[in-house]
Amino acid sequence: MNYYVTRDGQQYGPYSLADLQRYLAQGNIQPTDLARSEALDQWVPVQQIVGNIAVQQAPPAPVSYGQVPVYAQGSASVAAQPALAPTGPIPPGLHWAVVLLLTVVTCYVFAFIWIFVEATYAHKLRTSSKPLLFYGLGIPAAFVAGIMSAIPDLKVSSSFVELAGAALIIAGHFSLKNALEEYYNHVEPINLQLSGRMTFFFNVFYFQFHLSKIRAWKKTGVLNSGAASFRDAQPQKGIIYTQSEIEAMRDRSSQE
Repeated sequence: MNYYVTRDGQQYGPYSLADLQRYLAQGNIQPTDLARSEALDQWVPVQQIVGNIAVQQAPPAPVSYGQVPVYAQGSASVAAQPALAPTGPIPPGLHWAVVLLLTVVTCYVFAFIWIFVEATYAHKLRTSSKPLLFYGLGIPAAFVAGIMSAIPDLKVSSSFVELAGAALIIAGHFSLKNALEEYYNHVEPINLQLSGRMTFFFNVFYFQFHLSKIRAWKKTGVLNSGAASFRDAQPQKGIIYTQSEIEAMRDRSSQE
């Protein structure tokens, strides 16, 4: 007989009794989580289903850094796993096309605002990252250079300020890229790989394209891996990690 598990309004499964025992032993499923069999509509605590049956202790799974868990091949009907992935900050939610539209309407002003939103998110992921610092210096420098260029006596100097501002902004783009890749390859490993060329030319829109995908994954448990940036990934309903694995990944991430 197969069983389903529910948590926070989402249903996962089906699982065999052996699956429930294994996930309970690993700590991925709590005894107080609700479950039901295929034949019943009533939800009861998992512990009530497992009862006094001895739980098989599973050997600890090896931690693999920067690798996407093995997903079953096939269509979207892949059997779900409990969506107990690390729950880091949720990315900003605007669609990249909306960011592009607002950027055009505001003559690029919105892009400068939104890149700070993305940089703030990256700083939450990696407090040691520097995109906020680079943007905080580079973007004002670009505006100052524009004002200086309108003053004849300062026109030559404005070119140097503009060049310095552009260099700082570019440094901010790649700092943001590195922060996202570092976090999403070690702490919540979905094997995210961002293109340096796309980062250089399309930065704010390119970042938001992938942040929207990550946001959808965190909300639904389904990783849309259609883009080549998620290397070797296949769609899966959730990713299972034990608490010790999560802490080990975070420790490694903080040391690198």
